[in-house]
Amino acid sequence: MASKFYLMNEKEERWGLNSASEGFFVDPKGFGIAYDAKFLKVGEKWISDHSELKQPTPSGKIQFPLNPYKTFQDFLKFINSAKELRLVYMPSGVYTEYFADIDVVKLDKGGYTLGKVFEVPVSFACKSLFYTDEKLTYKIEKAEKEMRWDFQWDTQFSDGDKVYFNANNVGHVESPFVLSFNGYCTNPVITVYQDDIPVHELKAYLTLEAEDVFEISTHDDDLYITVNGENRSDCLDFTAENFFKLPVGKSQIIFTSETGRMNNIVLTLAKFYKAV
Repeated sequence: MASKFYLMNEKEERWGLNSASEGFFVDPKGFGIAYDAKFLKVGEKWISDHSELKQPTPSGKIQFPLNPYKTFQDFLKFINSAKELRLVYMPSGVYTEYFADIDVVKLDKGGYTLGKVFEVPVSFACKSLFYTDEKLTYKIEKAEKEMRWDFQWDTQFSDGDKVYFNANNVGHVESPFVLSFNGYCTNPVITVYQDDIPVHELKAYLTLEAEDVFEISTHDDDLYITVNGENRSDCLDFTAENFFKLPVGKSQIIFTSETGRMNNIVLTLAKFYKAV
């Protein structure tokens, strides 16, 4: 089974690079790890003075076997009309898609190979590491004279009006997330534990009515806290850390409030990888 590649725009429309009709992405490079590193020589040893992860720059060639000029022009229209682009990569033998936010930074002049296939070198600049998304959901649905629970992933609840998520960040760096919930509650608190030790806590000083939707994003390029879509950063204690990320490895997220209870909780993690 060969690796698969796609370009995806902001509408989640895809241009596949795995077929004769759309083209094949071949000779891929830049999917590993590279560092800018400086060392100091001390005696007969070199000591690391600075090390920083380089911006990933995947590259390769796109071959257009069928109707090459028209297909290439259609490909150009796709990337030029996109406001945002993501490179989608599914490694051979793995049924997981990895995403990276990218810009197309170079398309060299196309030419024909010895096999008379039209080929265009292409280079990308990653604006993120490769990542996967994982959605954890806790939902309570009430019906007449009964209560139903719809749980996905490793979710628990207790008689003490606490809701738990057991998360596992298998990525290489801390995970930013988007979290939303509704339900009547006062001063909701989100606490993250790792190895039974509290490592992060968010307290929101406000009261939510039953249908109010609270949402927070901790993505570096999209930090916000809203209620019903309106900015509510005023509910935070700015002497505390608020926009944290989930640590690498296993952790437990506990949701509590002074009164009431958060329901319909959706937590979407972005797991980032230095190499795929």
